[in-house]
Amino acid sequence: MSQDRLHYTPQQLHAVYDRINLPARYRYEPGDFSREVVKHHAGHGFLEALVTHTLAHIPFENLSLHYSPTHAVSIHPDALFQKIIRADMGKGGYCLENNVFLGTVMRSLGFDVMGVGARINRIGKGGVGNGDGSTSFGGWNHMVNLVTIRGEVYVVDVGFGPGGPARPVKLVDGKVEANMASHSSQVIRLRHDAIAENEHQHVKLWILERCNNDRLPWTPMYCFEDNVCFLPQDFEVLNFFTSTHRTSVFTYRVLCSKFILADEDETTIVGEIILYEDKVTRRLNGTTETLANLRTETERIEALFAYLGVRLSQAQAAGIKGMATELKSGDGQQIPYDLVQADIKQEARGWA
Repeated sequence: MSQDRLHYTPQQLHAVYDRINLPARYRYEPGDFSREVVKHHAGHGFLEALVTHTLAHIPFENLSLHYSPTHAVSIHPDALFQKIIRADMGKGGYCLENNVFLGTVMRSLGFDVMGVGARINRIGKGGVGNGDGSTSFGGWNHMVNLVTIRGEVYVVDVGFGPGGPARPVKLVDGKVEANMASHSSQVIRLRHDAIAENEHQHVKLWILERCNNDRLPWTPMYCFEDNVCFLPQDFEVLNFFTSTHRTSVFTYRVLCSKFILADEDETTIVGEIILYEDKVTRRLNGTTETLANLRTETERIEALFAYLGVRLSQAQAAGIKGMATELKSGDGQQIPYDLVQADIKQEARGWA
């Protein structure tokens, strides 16, 4: 089936290596050699390097829905390559963009990749829950890639943003893993179980859960099915809802984030930097620090470049003019936007 999917050329893959600053020891030549590498002993190390360096250099962001003349998002692999690599503006994308992009990269390198849909727990978005493990799963509005290496399956997700998995997660029921090396109390696991909303409790899904403190219960982040391969046209349907529906958090919040590597020559994630609405924060070594409070659009555009390396053209910057998400140039107060349900608003709190 993968032969029917679009692939990037060796020249494009080298450009991806440069974009994510992949260490020299992982820069395998695309083609037959890399296909052998991913199947054998070096496969997992190669995969982890791709994932962690993507998380650290390609931001999770929804800027095209706000800073754009068209306010539209394309998940066609060629459009993603143009936006993320060729345009050289430091941009990334939101869940579907980043995961379709990396899925195409991995498939082009010879990895066995299957994209699947996922349902996000709106109560637990960003790792913030009610403290009781409760859930309120939305529809299919997220995606992850399942990568098989020598019979073992790994969950690869570079599109969840803050609070998401910081490395490939082995598809094993109940295995607890540290998510960041510098924050040992932040752990994640996969659990194979039914979700409460499903009236057929014999139907089980994989549920990614996170715990920020060993004294707190686990918070389900999202769930997915590993036996249904989603097609590109399925993700187009997901992308349409996610980028246009007024209850989608991406349509009424401005956000941009990156993970932080301990060392550019390594694959260890130690923190994350987040621009959410009018504030920039950094989470590092288990602590959160406010780096900037933003009062105007000029300050936010400057912060996108200063803290996250994202540059906007004049046409892109003008695209937010008159939108609900625009920061006023006068008193710095945002335009009220209260047209969403309370539970959807809670979904966004994890980004703050």
